[in-house]
Amino acid sequence: MDAREAAIQAAIENLNSGVFPSQRAAAKAYAIPRATLSARMRGQQTSQTSHVYQQRLT
Repeated sequence: MDAREAAIQAAIENLNSGVFPSQRAAAKAYAIPRATLSARMRGQQTSQTSHVYQQRLT
């Protein structure tokens, strides 16, 4: 897991536990795009995992 993914996961955990009052506040605190955080909260997969079947293994 890279640093950006770790920040997104931490923001989601803190939002669910009530540390932040809004997605906007969590996104700002972790320096991640609000739209990315919102999409992840809705259950959207990362672009890497959603396109894994398109990756060629050599």
